[in-house]
Amino acid sequence: MIKLENILKSIPNQEIVESHLGQWEYPGRITRIPNNRITMQPDPRTGKPIEHILLIIGDQSGERQIGIPGGPNLFFPNDQSVTEYPIGKSKIYKSNQK
Repeated sequence: MIKLENILKSIPNQEIVESHLGQWEYPGRITRIPNNRITMQPDPRTGKPIEHILLIIGDQSGERQIGIPGGPNLFFPNDQSVTEYPIGKSKIYKSNQK
């Protein structure tokens, strides 16, 4: 089981940034998105992929899901907002940077 406390230890800046654009705008930061539908696809404005695998937690329900860059969209039906915690650099992103 993934423990949030262990994830937080690995994130240098633990300030939560609120943004509709989440990881597209603040890669590697903890982001709160005021929405319950999350896309893991590249940024439609730039085509840049999401850099990190994410632990995403529904702010109201506490539901947890793992977001994989390029993976399916995620839905949190019992939440109005979610918080994204980067848990590791995506191998897909790393290979695109070489």
